[in-house]
Amino acid sequence: MSWSPFSAVIQDPRPPSAMKILPLLLVLLLVAFQGAAGRSLARPRRPYMECGYRGTFCHRGKCPRGNDYLGSCRSGYSCCRWL
Repeated sequence: MSWSPFSAVIQDPRPPSAMKILPLLLVLLLVAFQGAAGRSLARPRRPYMECGYRGTFCHRGKCPRGNDYLGSCRSGYSCCRWL
């Protein structure tokens, strides 16, 4: 059989081995996890408020009776407004 330019075009009929597919799978995994890089699996924290200005104060637990609750100023503390 003589050499022809089309002999290099003939492909192997066997399916590609796992070692040839492995880099492709690795790239797909990296792309998939890239989007989740900044996310945490734990429950996200609530942003805390700045408190202690313009009639507001930080109080442990619930706000005292007669004061409005504005949000959390830190863990276990409520940001309240004087009435």
